[in-house]
Amino acid sequence: MHRKKLENIYEEFHSGPEGLKDDQAKENLRLYGPNQIKTKQKKPIIISFLEEFFDLMVVILIIAGTIAYAFKETTDAIVIFGIVLLNATVSFIQKHKAENTVAALQKMVALKARVIRNGQQIIIEAHQVVPGDIMILSPGTIIAADARLIEANQLECNQAILTGESEAVPKTVITLKGKNVPKIEHSNTVFMGTVITSGTGKAIVFATGEKTEFGKIAQLTTATKQDPTPLQKEMKRIGGFIAILTLVLSGTLLFIGYFIQGKGFIENLLFTISVAVAAVPEGLPTTITIALAIGVRRLATKRAIVKKLTSVETLGCATVILSDKTGTLTQNELTIKEIYFNNLSAEVKGIGYSPRGEVQILKPDSEPITIGRDDPVLVDMGKRKEDLKFLEEKEKTIYETLKTIALVGSLCSNSTLKQTSDNEFNVVGDPLEGAILTFIKKCGFDSRSFENQYKYLEKIPFNPERKRMSVVVRHIQNGEIFVLTKGSVKTVLEKCTGILIDGKKVDLTKELRDKIEEKTKNMADNALRVIAFAYREMPRKEKEIYTEAATENNLTLLGLAGMIDPPRRDVKEAIALTKEAGIRTYIVTGDNGFTATAIAKQIGLITSEKCEIITGEDLNKISEEKLEKLLRNKEKEIIFASVSPQHKVKITNALKNIGEIVAVTGDGVNDAPALKRADIGIAMGIKGSDVSKEAATMVLADDSFTSIVRAIEEGRTIYQNMKKFIFYIFSCNIGELLIIFTAIIAQIPTPLTAVLILVVNVGTDILPAMALGIEPSEKDVMSAPPRKKNKKIINKHFIGRVTYIGGVIGTIVLSVFIWNLYRYGWEFGEKIDTSSIAYIKSITMAFATLVSIQLFNAYNARSNNHSIFSVGILRNPYIIGSILISFSLLYIITELPILQKYLGVMHLTGTEWGIIFITGVSILAIEEIRKLIVKFKD
Repeated sequence: MHRKKLENIYEEFHSGPEGLKDDQAKENLRLYGPNQIKTKQKKPIIISFLEEFFDLMVVILIIAGTIAYAFKETTDAIVIFGIVLLNATVSFIQKHKAENTVAALQKMVALKARVIRNGQQIIIEAHQVVPGDIMILSPGTIIAADARLIEANQLECNQAILTGESEAVPKTVITLKGKNVPKIEHSNTVFMGTVITSGTGKAIVFATGEKTEFGKIAQLTTATKQDPTPLQKEMKRIGGFIAILTLVLSGTLLFIGYFIQGKGFIENLLFTISVAVAAVPEGLPTTITIALAIGVRRLATKRAIVKKLTSVETLGCATVILSDKTGTLTQNELTIKEIYFNNLSAEVKGIGYSPRGEVQILKPDSEPITIGRDDPVLVDMGKRKEDLKFLEEKEKTIYETLKTIALVGSLCSNSTLKQTSDNEFNVVGDPLEGAILTFIKKCGFDSRSFENQYKYLEKIPFNPERKRMSVVVRHIQNGEIFVLTKGSVKTVLEKCTGILIDGKKVDLTKELRDKIEEKTKNMADNALRVIAFAYREMPRKEKEIYTEAATENNLTLLGLAGMIDPPRRDVKEAIALTKEAGIRTYIVTGDNGFTATAIAKQIGLITSEKCEIITGEDLNKISEEKLEKLLRNKEKEIIFASVSPQHKVKITNALKNIGEIVAVTGDGVNDAPALKRADIGIAMGIKGSDVSKEAATMVLADDSFTSIVRAIEEGRTIYQNMKKFIFYIFSCNIGELLIIFTAIIAQIPTPLTAVLILVVNVGTDILPAMALGIEPSEKDVMSAPPRKKNKKIINKHFIGRVTYIGGVIGTIVLSVFIWNLYRYGWEFGEKIDTSSIAYIKSITMAFATLVSIQLFNAYNARSNNHSIFSVGILRNPYIIGSILISFSLLYIITELPILQKYLGVMHLTGTEWGIIFITGVSILAIEEIRKLIVKFKD
């Protein structure tokens, strides 16, 4: 049946055992297209820049500037358009920088492929691989396309990028799966993006690009809808609020001025522009963009790269994290944690492929024996038994048995452990064998010395049916021949007739066999994957052929090893912080539930014995309503195991439907759809696939779960700071509105021109607003629960407070303006020449007083109820710096002749500056009194 299918593939793509001819390869490339996954096309830079002008607040300013220009108010128009251009440029640059940062992380999954064409092996670009090509497979090969195996020699493949499971999968020419199981489980097929861990083989390509399993998931990602972030929704709401306020005020003033006061239409329209300019917080988009950009840079230093500025704040309101297990919570590196031999258990320290660690052999009623790489007995494994005289006889046998286990692990392997230039270690081959080689190094043994002492006579490879591997070796010096075997406990144990205890082979009685099986179960209960080591001494006379039947029998059991993909070093602390912050974390993994639960318990995610494991099969049966009801129970501990990409999206949708803000973490292609559907998708930067990085809104450069916690803290801090500077900007703008509105209604000269209002809003206010945007985190920022999804920045309390502060600002500035007019002999109701010294001096005083009072108001914005003295005057030095710089700018504006002429202001005396400073400080005194009253009432 397989041969028929293979022949059909040859025929369909006009290929054969010699590969494609060059002409046919070109034709197949034309027919099936390049071997590429289409990603979302980036917008042209000019389009991205132009989009900055479509913000509602910016549109209002553009309309105001256009009207001003149409009626020959050139100065006002130039300033308005200049501010709009400045805002757009700053925002665009910050977003572009963030995109460039994450682009530097992204790499292609497979860049090269070795194929047979015209009967010869050649290396081609991965995108040039076409159906009908025959790929050459070897350890470390990244598969460039989906292909059917033609040859397989001890071939194993790591499919974690598609399935999320870290264990290598055996591959054979004939599939060991039925026709009704998912294609990804077929053992005779290799898939794009997966990695060959051991063995060799050949495979004929039958699917490329988006026709591959990798490509289908990428298409699912593209089709997945992504909702606006909470910040985007809030900014849209704020923009709408400002637009309505501006239209209502402008319409009211036009009606009053034209129909009641009898003013000319053009004169009245220009007054209305002043009001519109006062109503629109010109500096708000820029301040928010800069605050978010600063957050992005802060997160970048903490190894978290954010692709969208608005996503930074979204992190702060995350209520649920759906976390992949393999490579996210765990190391994605199998590690031996326990061994059992000589009737003794031993704990193995250290995690991952680093040989840093030690082995503690637990002895009954005595101190444990600790051995390691620096143990003097084990440094030179060429030493004879006589060199161990100072050890007790019992300890000699422990070392010798351990040495034999190391011998089996070293020689019964197709993998190698390599040290990188930065002193890290990785495995080339099977992760399980990598764990064994690491354990051997921890003990102090040298695998290479074993390989130099023995010659291979036969290798009997591992396959999924036998579940064991054996080698026949001969000692080069003394000629001793051994069979060395490793594999699953069940399949090795059934071939054993003896067990090594205290250096002697004893019969493997039913009692001893039961004891081994019980120990295996205990290890498995702790989510350890258990393998067994055995050996057999053969007659010294070599045979031509060592068959499986002749060698794998009458074996002597040496011991057991339990291994696990261990948790990351810092993940337990990170999980504790998420719990303190009121954030629920669910493991959603393609791995089995038993292993996931054990990991969850180790990291403190699961604390009860009543944890519910929900599998992908269960999710197929559970309705959306039932799943939502299940997830509403925030006290219930759940593990989602053996799930598919579609299941992960289903869980994400259910959580979003019940009002949760969902963060999804992952590294494989299988995670990409859920990453895009989430409110915040978090991909792994080191081990993550290109597709997952494309779908995510944040990439962890260090793959650390702790970076997520830091990002959440930063997001919460940004939200707190946004409330502060939005309050600051709005309270100042309300003050400006009241000044203009009151002057028009009361029929007094306009205290501020549109140009001066723009100068205040962008020239002097923006620095304090930015300083508020980088306030340090409050002490309890991670102790409070996530803010509710429907909680708005602009609420009744916000409106009440900004109106109160704005009223105080407006009253003080108007008082200074009117007082100054009276000082020059003006009478109420009297018209005034706008070019007179009295008017210019008065608007200069009003302008300077407004700037001063708003600068000091920045301190009021730092806390709603706490005194500035309890908050800490010096805690944020940027506030002080921004006030000093803004005062300097104010002085330059009023004293520099060219600016005086352009902006319509004039010189101020020392006494006048004193009045301006005192009125500015008064806003602090008034607010401090209010806070004192509130505190007294509480």
